[in-house]
Amino acid sequence: MNASRPQPGPIRFTLPNGLRVVLDCRFPQPRVAVAVHYGTGFRSEPPGREGFAHLFEHLMFRGSASLPEGRFYDHVHRFGAHANGTTHQDYTDYYQVVPAQALEKALFAEADRMRAPLFTEAALAEQLVGVEQEIRQAVHDRPYGGFPWPLMPGVLFRRFANAHDGYGDPERLRTTTVADCAEFFAAHYAPGNAVLTVVGAADPGVVRALVERHFGDIEARPLPPEPVLAEPRPAKERWTEGTEPGFAATALAAGYRVPDPDTDLPGYLAHAVLARLTAEQGPPAAGLPPVSTSCGFFGPLDAKDPDALVVTALLRSGTDPRDVVTALGRRWADWADGPPADAVGRTAGLMVSEHHRLHAGLEARCRALGRLEILFGRAELLDQLPGHLAAVGPADVARAAGELAGSAASVLVLRPGTERSRPRRPFADGAGPEDARDGSGARRHPAGATPAARPPAPYGVPFWPAQPDPHEVTWENGTRVVAVADRRMPCVEARLRLPLGPAGWADPAGTETLLRAALARTRAAERAAFLGATLRASVDGQWLDVTGCAPAQRLPAWLALLAELVAPHGPAGPQAVPAVPPAARPPAQRLIDDALRRHWLAPDTGGELPGRARGGDRPPLGDPRGGVLVLLGDLDPGQAVAAAAGALSGWRSCRPAPAEPEAVRRPSAGGRLLVLRDPAEPEVHLTLCAPERRAPDGRAALTEAARYLATAVFGGYFGSRLARRLRAVTGAGGEAYSGRDMMLGTPRVFVRARVAPGSAEGTLEQLREELRRAGQEPFAMAEVEAAREFCAAQALGAFDSPAAQADLLRQLTAAGRDPGWLTALPRLLTEVPAQEVARAGQELFADSAMDTVLLGGVVPDRASLPAGA
Repeated sequence: MNASRPQPGPIRFTLPNGLRVVLDCRFPQPRVAVAVHYGTGFRSEPPGREGFAHLFEHLMFRGSASLPEGRFYDHVHRFGAHANGTTHQDYTDYYQVVPAQALEKALFAEADRMRAPLFTEAALAEQLVGVEQEIRQAVHDRPYGGFPWPLMPGVLFRRFANAHDGYGDPERLRTTTVADCAEFFAAHYAPGNAVLTVVGAADPGVVRALVERHFGDIEARPLPPEPVLAEPRPAKERWTEGTEPGFAATALAAGYRVPDPDTDLPGYLAHAVLARLTAEQGPPAAGLPPVSTSCGFFGPLDAKDPDALVVTALLRSGTDPRDVVTALGRRWADWADGPPADAVGRTAGLMVSEHHRLHAGLEARCRALGRLEILFGRAELLDQLPGHLAAVGPADVARAAGELAGSAASVLVLRPGTERSRPRRPFADGAGPEDARDGSGARRHPAGATPAARPPAPYGVPFWPAQPDPHEVTWENGTRVVAVADRRMPCVEARLRLPLGPAGWADPAGTETLLRAALARTRAAERAAFLGATLRASVDGQWLDVTGCAPAQRLPAWLALLAELVAPHGPAGPQAVPAVPPAARPPAQRLIDDALRRHWLAPDTGGELPGRARGGDRPPLGDPRGGVLVLLGDLDPGQAVAAAAGALSGWRSCRPAPAEPEAVRRPSAGGRLLVLRDPAEPEVHLTLCAPERRAPDGRAALTEAARYLATAVFGGYFGSRLARRLRAVTGAGGEAYSGRDMMLGTPRVFVRARVAPGSAEGTLEQLREELRRAGQEPFAMAEVEAAREFCAAQALGAFDSPAAQADLLRQLTAAGRDPGWLTALPRLLTEVPAQEVARAGQELFADSAMDTVLLGGVVPDRASLPAGA
């Protein structure tokens, strides 16, 4: 079913100043990812500088010689792009995802801060506050704070570099000076200690020229000495304990050293498979509760040796942690004689598929290439890992299990207590916080004078997504099937969306019960895993959604599971529904929409929180009329559609034939106020909505682009009217925004807000005022042009990964759009006249008499709310 794919292999070269460069420009994506990895992280910090690498990462965003005072983000915010950074054990990465036209801007920004970051007292003070808040949220204010990271390294290791706390102590960090920052930069941020990675649609020769232009004249500097990390494995078990107030469960983390991936990659990957297998293999031997596992603190292949496999669990009252560690060792000793072969194959296959799926995404691929290059000098390993993982067999896992069963665990236990206590970290090399040494471990490297600012780099020409060649057919039962080829991974993203239909819309709880019963009956998710695939299904009151990803050669088998899941099964009575766990409480917006649907279907139900429909009849599990099935990936589109028809032939009739879905009842224009009280909701959620007026015939595409932009101008992005005018009303943490979707098979427009209880009346009044203004103050040219540039560039993000593209294709085709609309949208947004956008704004939002719903634990009485509904 799959066709030939581009051969793997990133392009690599090194500049004279030592900067290593990795380019992967094989896939024609309209956006590009840029990452810079520096070979410095937590383990590069000397005593007295704990947390400094993380603080420095924050400072690197605060300005450079040519981009001072936050201007680093100019090209990011303008185009709906994103940029961030993270600090790990052995590296710090900085990454951006921007439209291809901003590639040179991104390279210029990264080069400018590699050449001349600006460190000021004001910026340092600001970031010290931000870092202290992050530490408080992650460690001090969090239940079991610091468990297992960053407490666990101090249990596993004795050398300071490996064992110390990578967050650091806020009080000690507050002693940092600007001179300290300049010194750390000079010592650790040399170009020879970095890897630049570029992934996206560009000519490699052009990218190389840009890299040489902006990075080539950065001065080479001596590299910092490698931190000494090697230390022996524990000869006996290490047990460390602390206490945690407010919780009855004891938290346990057990760590075990793993092989060095640089010298024994097969052994390391066998431990990674074993870690996953340990967490997935059901209720284990007596004394072992459900556990979570991780190979590496931040995931596999994220650190140099030494690294660890960590097992965590919450223990019931009365459970002895030593019994749990013993049971874990016993489980591995049993597997050393032969783990379940089918489970090993299933787990390794899933890990292969997940690797392909994750690294088909633009950002993840860029960051992974740079990470593997900076840590191991092997960026190409990213495309080799699936083969290595697939080669892991039962004998390899048995060997890994035997090694862990015979090794000494390092165990951290947090028991319930009256106050919080945490273990002290012993350092075998004698280092400690009081021993403050120079950041380089060698001679100091003065930063020197700040280089002069340089003229900003220009923007390039927009790169529009290539028009796909989808194969589309509508089955006799009303379901549209769309298949699109995408060669970024040897897998297929599959998406099914079915409207729940009038009965399901009226009884969302009943539909959710049926779905959970169908998942339990068919074991579809578990059986998909044995295909190396995923399958998840959910309902949101409006749609049944099934989301999956399968290896291309396993697509027919995955489709057979889908057919079994959605096929009618037996009577609707209680005896047909197996026992299933209760569903989680729906989010607030879901509760609001459920109430609106019931109101539109039966107005006398207004004011009730959604529950079972009156009469007690169970709804069907989705209605194929108006449904869509999207298949996107390494496939032949025609063959994929034929495979879907074959697998789903028993689902009524799937013979291709043009058919219009039966029209559903259309809601009338609203104006009613519904107040829903929910004691579990601390905030107040507001929704105002109405059916969307139909676009005039003959200008549907133009009108849709205009309405897309009008929604953004009114409340769809950070520069919108709602964002600018309601900040003072919604308060800190509140939000207000507009959007469009489907309700009861009908397009609708909505405005939503989330505010503190005391702000509800004022926010509702302001929202209605903005709706009235939409009719009185048409959108100005400046408003439209700012939103146009942002939205056209942001829409390109739909193609960052096959998963994102499949999600949006499902959404658009379910709303009746042509599959090519996703590709055409970015260009249309640049072409639609401003006056069309202004007219669309009036058509959509010049209506203060929308249906209005308020939900919260403390909501105003109807009499206190502003008039207008």
